[in-house]
Amino acid sequence: MEEDKKSTAVQPEEAPKPKPRRRKAASPQPAADTPPAPTDSAEPPAADGQSTKKPAASPKKPRAKKNTKTTKTTKTAKSKTPKAAKTVKKAPADETPERKAPAQDSPVPAAPELAEPKSESKPEPPETPAREDAAAPTVPDVPSAPELPEPAERAESAGTEPEPTADAPAADNTPAAEAPPEAAAADTAVTDTPEQTGDVHADDAAEPSGLVFSDDLANDKALAAEAARMANISRTAQLSIAQIMAGLEEDPAPSAGPAPAPEAPQHDSADDEDDEPQDTIPQAHGRGVFGMFKWLLLVVLFVLIIAGGGVAWLYRSATPDMLPEVKVTFDGQELAPTAYKWHVPVVGSFFRRTYAETLNSSPVVLEDAISDASPDIIVTPSDYSTQLTITDADRETVYEGSVTGFRSYLFAENGTFDAKLVVTASDSAAEGSSSVTGTETWQFRFTVGIKPSVTLCTPTVQQGSVAAVRVGSTMSRTEPTLTGPLESTGFVRAANGWICYLPIPWNAETGNTELTVTADGYTETLTLSVRAASYSYKDYSAKSQLTSPYIGADDAPDAVRRLLTNDGGEIQWAVGGFVQPFLDSFDTPLLYGMTEYVGRSYSERSTNYGYGGRTSTNVVIRPKKSKDSMIVPASGHVLLAEDLGGSYGCTVVIDHGAGLRSIFYGLTALDVEAGDDVKQGQLLGTSGRTVVAELRIGTVPINPLLVWRGQCDGLKYY
Repeated sequence: MEEDKKSTAVQPEEAPKPKPRRRKAASPQPAADTPPAPTDSAEPPAADGQSTKKPAASPKKPRAKKNTKTTKTTKTAKSKTPKAAKTVKKAPADETPERKAPAQDSPVPAAPELAEPKSESKPEPPETPAREDAAAPTVPDVPSAPELPEPAERAESAGTEPEPTADAPAADNTPAAEAPPEAAAADTAVTDTPEQTGDVHADDAAEPSGLVFSDDLANDKALAAEAARMANISRTAQLSIAQIMAGLEEDPAPSAGPAPAPEAPQHDSADDEDDEPQDTIPQAHGRGVFGMFKWLLLVVLFVLIIAGGGVAWLYRSATPDMLPEVKVTFDGQELAPTAYKWHVPVVGSFFRRTYAETLNSSPVVLEDAISDASPDIIVTPSDYSTQLTITDADRETVYEGSVTGFRSYLFAENGTFDAKLVVTASDSAAEGSSSVTGTETWQFRFTVGIKPSVTLCTPTVQQGSVAAVRVGSTMSRTEPTLTGPLESTGFVRAANGWICYLPIPWNAETGNTELTVTADGYTETLTLSVRAASYSYKDYSAKSQLTSPYIGADDAPDAVRRLLTNDGGEIQWAVGGFVQPFLDSFDTPLLYGMTEYVGRSYSERSTNYGYGGRTSTNVVIRPKKSKDSMIVPASGHVLLAEDLGGSYGCTVVIDHGAGLRSIFYGLTALDVEAGDDVKQGQLLGTSGRTVVAELRIGTVPINPLLVWRGQCDGLKYY
């Protein structure tokens, strides 16, 4: 009966189960601002209004019967419990309260601490009385129910939490996350106990208890504990995400003011509690300068790209058509260039396009030989600077200088020469900085084959006169040669080359005579015409009537004969020519070419034909006055001046050059000596009663009267 009364006393509280009031659970604050719940307490929090003191021990019924009834009651409660209660019952094992703990004071294992932010830490809330004190006297030692699998609705509990009732403690002040797994399991078991479902055994009701829980109060407390746990999980997840995102930011953008440092999670070690250092003002300034430098570099790169495009277009516009045309002619022959290197302006004088090519590595050989000792070389246009170098076959330089200076150069000899001409157009010579500059080269090989001029000065001469042959300048500087029937002393130097005097004997064959002249390898044949001279003759009846003294061509003394074979020197009669050696008049009893006969018949005399006569090769002179003074007929050098005795008397030999010599016999006194250089008109000596005057070229006598009187045309060429 007493048990029925106790059951009856409990039923009025359970029968009218009012629907629990719900309010929207407070949204969890951001992880950066909401610190995790303090985990320093080892015991789970208790509901508001519950005492932490344990009730006095009371006698318990046998556990076997009570366990069976409790199991049945639990099954009945599961079917009748609202959805909110099911949600609480499905909480993880880490929030189970300590209601299943034994009544005696046993140490509860502390829950693992969660990392707390460094920046914000809330003071630990005051401990609340544990819930196990109120239920401990009435809850038997029932084995825990098997754990059910979590339904999909558990994921929604993190977003929306059931609102605890007014009688339940606030979620913000209840650190439910600190409950250990054992406490969470005990909390789940409480919701399934008979006291919450209303199915209470009479023996259990008879047990004394300090407080009586209704189903609404139990559900509200369970919902509050679940909401607190889920809020703590949400804050922990948000804090972890914030920490991960903060670690991914490598280079945060600079801000105007110092930004608050991100909160870092707490660590167990005291060395990791320092905040991450912020950028200093120099670092921020340096980062800004570096950004400005990158911007300027981008601008410069853009300008360079635009400028490079323009320069490339101008570079392609500088075509070979802009190269200058230079024309070079040498001795009338146009030359082809062998190489060139021109710089065409692209951007003023700072950037140019170069055109260079070697057209021919070997010199160009000219076909025609150079026939002039001073060939012309012409460069068009003439405002370019030039450099000409000419070398001979032995690689010796014969000329080096400009084209202008080459105009006065004379080749000294024939041969093969190599020439290199470089025409240069520089900025200083150009009119403006935009002109084309560079060089162009000509290399050519030419042969100087100058044919000397050969001239027969006297095409027609008479017997006893002189013929002259002139040869122009020779490149080999060797003396030309002349061959023919006429005797000569050879060529001597003249003003414009060489000259040779040919003495025509008094008895030379008349008609055309062939003369062959060879100079610088060229041979030329000349034709000389000899005409007969008009000579006189004398017939004597006796030899005593012959002119005396008489000195024939073969009668010259040895002292004179030796001098006739010597080579002649320079021409001395070029100044003044020849004059007769006497100042006063004189008689010529024997003329050049006159023949004296003795005892010829009348017929022979009338036809001037006969034998036995003698022909004079000199002139016998009788002055009007005895011991008349004699002068030098032409300038020369005295080879002999001495008294040879006999019919020769005082003899003088004067060399006038080119093999022409004057010989005087029969002087009574001498005013010159051997070795003297005499001038025309100079006193030579005193004549005797008869003077023999003779003029020879080499060993061949010629007519002195023609020479003294200027009637010998050949000696007028020198």
